[in-house]
Amino acid sequence: MKSEKWIKTAIEVVGFPFTLTNIYLNKRRNLKEIGQKIKIQDRYIHTIVSDKVETDYTVILDAGLSCCSLDWHYIQPQVSKFARVISFDRAGYGWSSVSHEPYTSENVVYDLLHILEELKITPPYILVGHSFGGLNMRLFASKYPEKVASLILIDAVHEKRYLTQEWDAIRQKSHRKNLNLFRFGYLTSGLGLPKLLKQPIGRKYLSEPLQKYTNYLGYHPKSFEAVYKEFLLSEKSALQVKNAPKLLEDFPVTVISSNNSDPTWIEHQNLLSALTNNTIQIRTNNNHSIHLENPNVIVDTIRKAVCQKNVNHLIVK
Repeated sequence: MKSEKWIKTAIEVVGFPFTLTNIYLNKRRNLKEIGQKIKIQDRYIHTIVSDKVETDYTVILDAGLSCCSLDWHYIQPQVSKFARVISFDRAGYGWSSVSHEPYTSENVVYDLLHILEELKITPPYILVGHSFGGLNMRLFASKYPEKVASLILIDAVHEKRYLTQEWDAIRQKSHRKNLNLFRFGYLTSGLGLPKLLKQPIGRKYLSEPLQKYTNYLGYHPKSFEAVYKEFLLSEKSALQVKNAPKLLEDFPVTVISSNNSDPTWIEHQNLLSALTNNTIQIRTNNNHSIHLENPNVIVDTIRKAVCQKNVNHLIVK
């Protein structure tokens, strides 16, 4: 990563007029955060807290790779009607500061514990993780099961997806392609090249009034740094989850799966569905971002978790 920083700096020096223009445009596009910033040592983690009702439960939402707290704009307002809800931006994403240290799932759990302590929000927690965020929420649940009432995984990745020993030639090629893409975005983000190519980090389009935020956050250089570093260290995060204590057999887990027909993805969803003896699976006909395509199924699942009810193997259309 150090060599990439030197290369990035050299590119920005050579293309200084473009670098200066991009800095100016980023300042013009600057938008104040939606929630609040919690200080952690020398940086900040952006957090949105919705607390409309008195409740024992706090629902914690963690977005997928490259995404931030804006991803939950359908979910958080609805869930806040019956529970306290927290969404947050991992280091570098959204309005959170970049971490200058390696940032893995362990670091996400550390930041989350600090946020909860700072806000004086006590257990029980219901953890909700989409895609890569599922790794972080699983690690939290494994390390602190006494704090967690339920775990909800939205088309979450299994740790095997990022373990090189599990890869075939196709997966190796796919990973290398994505890593090169994120690296290119990181190296050229200071020049504003991703903006010219209309290739943002996270969602390209969100419903109004959130589109202005995606236009700002999606092209900010720190967002490209965050996703590149997170992807670069994805195997380390996967190993942290793999080596963590197993969840208790009666621990409640809900796995909400997409219509992805890839055999490996299906296999991984089935592995997640066997995490505990108290794991249920909801199969949907939606694509990967179920929380954006079919928010009702997510809200209903969280509501049932709050009510401590389980439904076995539903088919959602």
